[in-house]
Amino acid sequence: MPAPRKFEPHYRRIIADIRERVASGEWPPGHKLPSTKALAEMYEVGSQSTVRQAVTILIETGELYGHQGLGVFVADRVARQSGG
Repeated sequence: MPAPRKFEPHYRRIIADIRERVASGEWPPGHKLPSTKALAEMYEVGSQSTVRQAVTILIETGELYGHQGLGVFVADRVARQSGG
């Protein structure tokens, strides 16, 4: 995970790190993200709502997608580039 920048909100650090993992291929399209609880522990944030905020933003931008009951996944690159 990148070194935290001064006064950067936690959710922005999480977004940046998830984007880096996707860009590097560590988390390829279709990869299932860890649970909200696991991500909160991984990013050392006390609140799962911080992780949910980051994930929600990435879903809204089309970088991730969720299936209720199944989890959150990395979106396909073609779908993200075309905007849907």
